[in-house]
Amino acid sequence: MKALNLFAVMLFVILLSACSGDSRNETDQQQSQFQQQESDIPYNFRMEMELLLEHYFELKEAVTESDLQSAANIAGELSAYTSSVMEDVLRAENKGLWLGIARIIRTESEKLIDTESAEEMRIYFEHISRSMIRIADSFDPTGGPYYLMKCENAATGDNQWLSRDKEIRNPYQTSADVNCGEVMEELAN
Repeated sequence: MKALNLFAVMLFVILLSACSGDSRNETDQQQSQFQQQESDIPYNFRMEMELLLEHYFELKEAVTESDLQSAANIAGELSAYTSSVMEDVLRAENKGLWLGIARIIRTESEKLIDTESAEEMRIYFEHISRSMIRIADSFDPTGGPYYLMKCENAATGDNQWLSRDKEIRNPYQTSADVNCGEVMEELAN
């Protein structure tokens, strides 16, 4: 009888181990799938997107200060940087997305460089901001978090921009209204 009970306990332990092994394998498989999804964008490309965002944040400050000359210089750097990004590391669907975004950034940067009014500068900056928001959302740049901000009272259409910190510095407003806005979302990697 004791031998039968001992056998039953051993059988139970073996079955329990087998079951927990299956759940461990499932967990390992889920973790592996998550890592594959996470690594869809290569790390070196994510680093390049971080550097691109650095140019954007400099541009945002120049636009916020209504400094046409600095904004033009930084927009030139931003445009040039898009041409140096190594898109060959991306899969086809992400490569197509990147090439479209890069073309918009270059086009709008060139328009911003040629503008002579702060109002037009802000319109071109808005188009660049939409592209940068898409980059932050789609390509998971290193170095976050970033903050998506919006001001309902901004002078232009979309009224959204990215910021490195939570302090509101609205690029679409005059210096008197630079604090207009709110954090809509934190984009963390």
